[in-house]
This record gives sequence, C-alpha cells and structure tokens, in this order.
Amino acid sequence: MSIYNAFDLLGGLGVFLFGMVMMNNNLTALAGNRLKSLLIELTKTKPRGYLTGLGVTIVNQSSSATTVLEAVLVGAGLMTFQQSLAVTLGAELGSTFLGQLFAFPKITRLATLFVALGFFAYLLASKKRHKSAANAVLGFGLLFLGMDLMSRSMEPLRSSAAFLSLMASVETPILGILVGLAFTMVVQSSGATTGLVIAMAISGTINLAQAVPINLGASIGTCVTAIIGSMSLNREAKRCAYIHVVFQTMGVAVAYALLTIPFGGDRLYLFMARELSAFFSGGQLNLPREIAMAHTLMPVLNHMLVFPLLPLIVKGFDRLMPPEPPKESFGPAYLNEAMLSEPSVALFQVKKEILRMQPIIEHMLDAGVRMFSTWKPGDGKAIRGEDRQIDTLRTEIVRYLTKVARTPLSESDGRRQVAYLFISSELENLADVIDGNIRDRAKKLIGSDLKLSDEGLSDIQELAAVVTANFKAVMKAFDDEDADAARAVLADAEASWELQKELRRKHFTRLNAGVQTSIETTEIHMELLNHLHRVNRHVYQVAQAILELAGEPAPEGDRPSL
Repeated sequence: MSIYNAFDLLGGLGVFLFGMVMMNNNLTALAGNRLKSLLIELTKTKPRGYLTGLGVTIVNQSSSATTVLEAVLVGAGLMTFQQSLAVTLGAELGSTFLGQLFAFPKITRLATLFVALGFFAYLLASKKRHKSAANAVLGFGLLFLGMDLMSRSMEPLRSSAAFLSLMASVETPILGILVGLAFTMVVQSSGATTGLVIAMAISGTINLAQAVPINLGASIGTCVTAIIGSMSLNREAKRCAYIHVVFQTMGVAVAYALLTIPFGGDRLYLFMARELSAFFSGGQLNLPREIAMAHTLMPVLNHMLVFPLLPLIVKGFDRLMPPEPPKESFGPAYLNEAMLSEPSVALFQVKKEILRMQPIIEHMLDAGVRMFSTWKPGDGKAIRGEDRQIDTLRTEIVRYLTKVARTPLSESDGRRQVAYLFISSELENLADVIDGNIRDRAKKLIGSDLKLSDEGLSDIQELAAVVTANFKAVMKAFDDEDADAARAVLADAEASWELQKELRRKHFTRLNAGVQTSIETTEIHMELLNHLHRVNRHVYQVAQAILELAGEPAPEGDRPSL
C-alpha cells in the first residue's frame, strides 16, 4: 500500500464523515421542530415509542443524535425516563439502516450523480427548506463517494501479508470489539465504522468473522457521543444516556456468547447472519450484505431479550444510578440552562412552568373566598405563602425568557416568547389581587367581628364560581393552545360584567331594605365584588394573549369591558 493509497483512505474517511454530518444536519434542519414534536407526541406507549425512535434515527442517521435529543427532552421534563427507554431501543435498530444501504455495492457508482444533483439543486434553490433538501442529497452522495474512495484505497492490502496477519488477529472477538470501540470513540460515529468495514469487504481485505466483532465494538463506542451530550444536563437526562450504554452492552454480550458457540461448521452468530443474508438476497453470496445483516441482527436479538426483562433492568439500573430526588425548596422545576441551545424545547419548559401556577392560583382563589364563610387559622398565611411561590415562578420565568430571547428564534417561537412573558405577568398580577386584596378584605371582616349576610355571601360565591370557571377554561385553552376556547372565554366577558352589576344592584336593594348585616359590611362587600372583577380582567388578558400567540389578535368587538 503506497503513501497515496493512505492519502486516499484518510481523504475517503474525511469525505464520508463530512457527508454524514452534512446529511444529518440538513435532514434535521428540514424536519425542524417536528422531530422534537414527534418524540413528545408519539411516545405514550412502548410500541409507538419504539417505532418513533426507529423512524427518527433512520431520518437523522445517528442513534447518538436521537439519544442526545431524548436526553434534552427528558431533562426538560417533556418526556419521562420511562418513555425514553423504548425510543432508545428503537434508535439502536434504526442506526443499522445505513449499513444495509452500504451493502448495495453498486450504489457507490451513483455517488457522483447524487453529488451533482445536490450541488446544482442547491444553486437553483431559493428557499431555505429547498437548500436544506439539496444539501441532504449532496451529503448522501459524498457519503458513498467517501466509501468508494476508501474501498479503492484498500485494494492493495489484499496482497499484504502483514495486514492479513493483523486482520486475522481481529477474528478473536474480544480484540475485534476493542478495536471497533476505540475507533468509534475517536470518530464519534458507529456509521463511519460500519461504512469503513463494508468498504474493506468490498475491497476484499476483511471477512465476516473479522468484521462482526469490530461492528459490535462500534455499537458500544457510539454511546460516548450521547454521554458527552448529556454532561451539562440534569440527572434524569444523564440516566437516559447511560442506560443506552447498558442496552448496547447487553446486546454485545448476547452476540459475543453466540460467537463462542460452534454451529454448522461455523460460529452460531455468523451462521445466523449468513442464513439471513442468503434469505433476503435470494441465496446469493454477498459479504457486504452479510456484514450489514450481522450488524442488524444484534439489536433484534437484544430487544427480544430486553423487552420482557425491561422492568428488572430498570430496577437494577435505578439502584446503580438512582433518580434525582425531588426538590425540597420551592422553585422552578423545568427551567434548565442547558436547554437554551434548543429554543423550542426551552419554550416548552416555560409553558410547563406556567402551568404549575394553575393549581396554586386555584387554591388561592378557593381559600380566599372560603375565608368569608368558614375562616380557619392559617388560611391567610397559606395564601401569602402561595403568592410568594407565584412570585418566584414569575421571576424565574421572566429571567429564563430573556435568555431565550438572545437565541435564534423562528417567527412562531418569537411570538411564543413574548406571549409567555405577558401571560406569566398576568398570572402574577392575578395572584397579587387574591393575596393583597381579597385576603386583606377577609382579614378586615374577621378582625371587625363581622360577617356577610347570607344573601351577600351567596352573591359573592356565585361571582367567584364564574371567575374560577373562567380561570380554569383559559388555562385549559393555554395548555391546549386552543384559540377557539380562548375566544369562548372572551365571548362571556360581557355576561360576567353584567352579573357583577346585577349583584351590586341586589346589594343596594338590601341596603335600602335596611338589612343591618349588609349595612355593616357594605364597604367590604363592594370592594370584594370589584376585586373579583379584577381577577376576571386578568383572565381575559390571558385569553387575548392566547389568541395573539396563535397569530389571531382578538377583534375589537371581542375585547371585554375593562
């Protein structure tokens, strides 16, 4: 092998890796946030999660990229650790798809055609999405062009006694696994290792017994990327990356065990790979296909073992790396600085943090109104403490959103960032009304040893029920991002205002009738009606923000009387 062959080998590997990165980046850009949305929406059951991991990895051609994305979503609280398990297993099988493509030797002859199509399509494209698609095609062509260069550069090694002797030693499974592990840790891609091995097979410099252990080592080596990607994330995200190592190691252990069992004049694992290859190739001998089939066989066998034992595996893993204990002090649960590199995920986190305000505010409102009928020691203190919680969440949300604003945002994400700032502020103001005004009026009533009349209390509870229903409806509209539901809340604004005026008139009627209790509590009663109306106004402001988030500003006719 001459120095020029070595240059071709290194250059071919470089072109191969560049093509893989180029294809991965542009396919991911083409898919946009849909990959994240798919992972979030399609992981409710194990089969769906498995198929989602398989499909996403076929698209981005990297199980490591899928696992890193999983870790980000788990760290953000958008996916649970349990949901991520099936996705991880699906990604392991999806990562073998590229090897099956490599096993078509004639496809390398089309490499220059794909390069030409991708390049000229890029020159002609005017839209960003079209350019990404063109670059993905170009990357695909470079991928196979690099394979062809590597294959040609290694042809002289077929006559090298030293190289053949070296490769013979790799037939020892442990040594071959270590070689594949080390090489993959360096190049950070099991696909690159598989591509190089198949290129060697095409050039006739490696056999199946030598190729299989190298690819097995690559299956573990590829986990390093996910581990590095999770280092800045929280413990749950790290657990998502580390269990990937557990699954891959189990698969390699199963394959290694089968490699040690003689069968049919060969090793059992190699026999199975050859038989499967012959079945799918119509009985033809095809070494690249046998190597690719052996690569795919490992996760298939592993998953047949892992799925029935998954509860036990997770239980054991939890002992080795326990879940993160719940936080004792109150604070944001989903705002993670490491997620700022993924603005859409960071905004999902903010949404979940805003939704944490809902049960707190509902309890504040219920307790505040209840103080006027059934006062209990500690009610006022509890409301004050919950208002501080809302203040804490709002402060942290605003701080986090200002950091999100410094990242590159799409138009929809920019609109979302502004809407979340507005909504979190409105919810804090709403909580302030309950704590600073409604609770204060209750304290004054109790301190004066007074109580509302039965009719007056009933009126207050009626208006409070409407306000609470409006609040629940608007928060559901926010959670579902349902513009129609937000419009429905706004449509009832005039009716709520009319109800408040009607309740005022009823109170005046009781005053004119000389009801002593109403006379003694009239100031508190009127102020309380006004404060409940103020809560309603903040609810309507949130509804308007939801419409603006959907790109549908509320028409003037829909705006409530404030």
